[in-house]
Amino acid sequence: MNPSLFALIALAAWMPSWVPPWLGGPRGAPPTEIWRGTRFGMTAGQVLRLFPAARATVAGGSLAGDVEGASMLTRVADHDALAHFFFGKKGLSTVELDILDVEQGRSAANLVEAHQFGDLLAQKYGSAQTCASPQAQALVQSYSCRWTTGALHIELEYREAAPPPTLTVTYRVNVDAAGSGL
Repeated sequence: MNPSLFALIALAAWMPSWVPPWLGGPRGAPPTEIWRGTRFGMTAGQVLRLFPAARATVAGGSLAGDVEGASMLTRVADHDALAHFFFGKKGLSTVELDILDVEQGRSAANLVEAHQFGDLLAQKYGSAQTCASPQAQALVQSYSCRWTTGALHIELEYREAAPPPTLTVTYRVNVDAAGSGL
C-alpha cells in the first residue's frame, strides 16, 4: 500500500470530520425540499427533468435578484396555478405559485380562497408567524401570511391593488437559517 495513502486513511480514521465524502466521510444533510420534490440548489435542468411538463423560460422575470428559469401549469388544492422557478448563483432559490382562478369583482370569494390556502399551509407548516388580515374600511383588499420553518420561508399574499387581483404562494430560502451554503 502506498505510504501516503495509508497516512491519509489513518488520519481520516483519527479525525472523521476531515474525511471527504468521496472517501466515505460524512455527507451534509440534503438541501431542504421547497415544493413537490424541488430542492434548494437544483439546476434548471434538474427541475425540468423532475417536471416534464415544465418549460424553460427564455426571457423570464426576476425576483430578489434571481432569474426565472422554468415555469409550468399545475394544480394546487383544486386550483389552476402557474409555477415559476427562480435560480440564483447557487441554483434554485425560489418557487412562486400564481393561483390563476382569482377573479376581478369577487373580493369576498377571493378572500375566502386566500384564507383556505392559509389554512392548508398552516396544516403543513404550523401557525403562521405573521398574518395581515384585510381591513373592512380599505378600498383595496389584501391578505398575507408568513411561515418560516428551518431553511424554508413561505409567503401567502392576496392583493387587489391592480387589476386583476393576485393570489401567490412563494417558497424561498430562509437565508438566516440556511447559512452561506445556499
